[in-house]
Amino acid sequence: MPYINIRTGAILNDTQKQELYDKTTLLMNTVMKKRREVTVVHIQESRPSQWSTNGVQLSDNEAIGVYVDIKVTKGTNTPHDKKEMIAQTVKMLQDVVGTIQEACYVVIDDIPSDSWGYNGKTQEMRATL
Repeated sequence: MPYINIRTGAILNDTQKQELYDKTTLLMNTVMKKRREVTVVHIQESRPSQWSTNGVQLSDNEAIGVYVDIKVTKGTNTPHDKKEMIAQTVKMLQDVVGTIQEACYVVIDDIPSDSWGYNGKTQEMRATL
């Protein structure tokens, strides 16, 4: 039930988007041990001028601003899994998008199973089926 939102301060081409979809799904499967068929990756793009670092608005010829939010069910991953996922996600972004801002954040949200739904059922309900 992972949901990954990748926000970029750049407009990506179709090849870059497809690489992010494929590589993020693969990382979720291999590092976080999540099923590929229920992994959702959402990319949101914006212009560089809609981002700033240290209060300075970014421009087209600077490193790209990126923020990644990963939502998973609480208790389904170890601290080691999360550490590896964060490191591999940043590497993937550098490989696919190019030079990114040092202030690139990857957040893993552990959502309680009674607060996280899939197809109309909470994860807690699905675990008891």
